[in-house]
Amino acid sequence: MNIVIKSLLLLLAVAAGSGLTWGLLEYGPFRHQHEIHLTAPTGETHAEDTEAAHTEGHAEAIKLTDEQLVANGLRIETAALGNFASGLSLPGQLVLNTDREARVLSPITGMVRSAPIQIGAQIKAGTVLAVIESPQLSDVAARYLAAKERQVMAQSSFAREESLWQKKISAEQDYLAARRELNDARIETQSALQSLLALGMSEHDAKALKPGGRLASYALRAPISGTVLSKDLTLGEAVTSDKPLFRLADLSTLWIDLAVPVTDLPKIRAGQTVVVTDKAGMSSQGRVIFVQPELDEASRSGSVRVQIDNSQGLWRSGQFVQAQIQTGAVSQTLSVPLSAIQMLENQPTIFVADKDGLEPRTVVLGRRSGDRQGVISGLKVGERYASGNVFVLKADLKKGEAEHED
Repeated sequence: MNIVIKSLLLLLAVAAGSGLTWGLLEYGPFRHQHEIHLTAPTGETHAEDTEAAHTEGHAEAIKLTDEQLVANGLRIETAALGNFASGLSLPGQLVLNTDREARVLSPITGMVRSAPIQIGAQIKAGTVLAVIESPQLSDVAARYLAAKERQVMAQSSFAREESLWQKKISAEQDYLAARRELNDARIETQSALQSLLALGMSEHDAKALKPGGRLASYALRAPISGTVLSKDLTLGEAVTSDKPLFRLADLSTLWIDLAVPVTDLPKIRAGQTVVVTDKAGMSSQGRVIFVQPELDEASRSGSVRVQIDNSQGLWRSGQFVQAQIQTGAVSQTLSVPLSAIQMLENQPTIFVADKDGLEPRTVVLGRRSGDRQGVISGLKVGERYASGNVFVLKADLKKGEAEHED
């Protein structure tokens, strides 16, 4: 009996001394290479096994599946040499091309009878923006029509007198009087026409005027092709010649006025290529069209104007952008997108992909060109790295460090 009891006690002691130790595996978008150590069922722990486990573990590596990469907006790219030019990066704001902007006023005082054009409309030069009725216009138009009628009569009288004078039937004095009257009629007609043009009426509309027509109706036309940016009139409103009624702009090109430090001004000249990007990553190419010869009195900086193509209508006036002016020659350089770089412990860092996952690696950066940054050291041609939303990798790395501290 004592032997049986002793055997049972021995078995219970062995069972109590053996067991499993489990590490917790975090589930989520990322999985760190935290140690997961499984002890032997015998309860024996060997120092060499523990050391090997620590050697094989990579506390900073982050493993992601292909699905997790896509879900978190990450891409794996391969480091390679490419054309790279040094440049000057400056913040700026898109503005209208004032050479292609127009503020439309009514040159006459009158009442708005129609205004069919709406804000945002794309129009051609000469499009009727509004129709205004004006007594002032009516008087000038009537004078013009009367002058035209007198000119027709004078022309007929002159032709008759010229024919009679050539046939020696009429006296030369009558011929000269008819010619003088025709010249006076022509001058009067031209003067009345100029008065109509001064009121803003086109020559085509003026010459289309007819007796009995609506002489007081004035067609306010677009001086340029473009987009209607604003409209400030209503039907029946009385307008004057000092109130802007429409604002038009040709948005096919836009400008960026950049403030350039004095030390960098010698590097810039008209015609240089400029790469323009916004916060969303959209980019376009432009060129320097003007370098202001005078410095700004307040900031003591130079002003440089850049023009970009906007024929697709993707850019907006007032939009903040980053302009990269190419100032150096193109060379073959190892570079990465700006979206691949994060600051860890105040050091530029790239997450490099290897067999253990994505590991942060400190790099030394070179020149920047557009949306790419040159890399002097820390990354080699052919190595693979993460780009895109790499800030989520930084956040997860910080989370993993906090868990180790706990």
